Amino acid sequence: MSTDPDTSGLLRSILPPKRLDRLFDLCGAHGWKLIGAGAVVGALPPVFGLREGYMMTVLSEMFLFAILALSWDIVGGQTGYPSFGNMAFFGIGGYATAILVKDAAVSFPIAMVGAVVAVLVFAAINGLIVLRLRGHYFAIATLGILLAIQQVTRNLEITGGASGKILFDVPPGIVFYYFFLAVLVVEMAVVYYLTQTRFGFILNAIRDDEGKATAMGFNTTYYKTAAWMLAALFTGLAGGAYGLFNTFLDPQTAYNGAWNVELIAMALMGGTGTVAGPVIGAFGLHTIIEYVESSFVGWQLVLLGVAIIVTVIRFPKGVVGTLRAYANEMDYYERGGMAATDDEEVATDE
Repeated sequence: MSTDPDTSGLLRSILPPKRLDRLFDLCGAHGWKLIGAGAVVGALPPVFGLREGYMMTVLSEMFLFAILALSWDIVGGQTGYPSFGNMAFFGIGGYATAILVKDAAVSFPIAMVGAVVAVLVFAAINGLIVLRLRGHYFAIATLGILLAIQQVTRNLEITGGASGKILFDVPPGIVFYYFFLAVLVVEMAVVYYLTQTRFGFILNAIRDDEGKATAMGFNTTYYKTAAWMLAALFTGLAGGAYGLFNTFLDPQTAYNGAWNVELIAMALMGGTGTVAGPVIGAFGLHTIIEYVESSFVGWQLVLLGVAIIVTVIRFPKGVVGTLRAYANEMDYYERGGMAATDDEEVATDE
């Protein structure tokens, strides 16, 4: 699918295609260094005194949403199975951690291990069922799971029912800041590594044509379930830490419907099927939502709806996907519709 003519014209006036193409090549060749540099930059604010307050909370939540958006993209973007139930993993991780910390007096690190186990078991069981569905049937099934688990949680005494659980004895905010940053960095590294392996190639083959992937002898159910559990792992870690970070957890918070839409919108806006896209989308959209919530209270959902509509219509491939498609098209057209020869590439480099 080619870039929209109007969009292409706008991009051409801002970004020279050759420089943009080289930028993508540079990022692809130095992905590990960029992830490492991002980790260092993310670790600096507390070093320079930002250890508490509003900005610390905003930055922590930006990392949190980046984790959620990238986790959704493992299944929704890389594998092509758009899930509407990822917040179920978030809620289960949150409640498992809260119950272990408050009711069983378990330390935070050990509680997180328990939360991961609970989330992975849940993902494995329901994944073997819903991942046999495709398209809108899969999307509806995952949404049904989210609504069902939310209602079950609301009626259990151990979860505090509809009133939720209040958590007092929790680590300081800076612990969660570095925790969310560390999980995000590890997740980006894992996804970046997988995109260059046989596992990642098979996930993309499932996305492009699952029938052909099956005909080639791949056990697509196995690979989809593995991707589903990987997404659940990171989402559950984020949920487990968020309950303590927020010091309160109830069904509405743990299975937040608005967040369920936001994390999908972030992945779409940044560019699905990429490593950087969901992270960029999460940082950008969360910053905008925070500004709207502080300056135009009550309009954040309106903004979210408009952002989704504009993205789907004008930038269906997201920021990263649109820029990459633009660079590829411009390179193709400038060469008269021919691929570059070795001599041409050498001359260009010189």
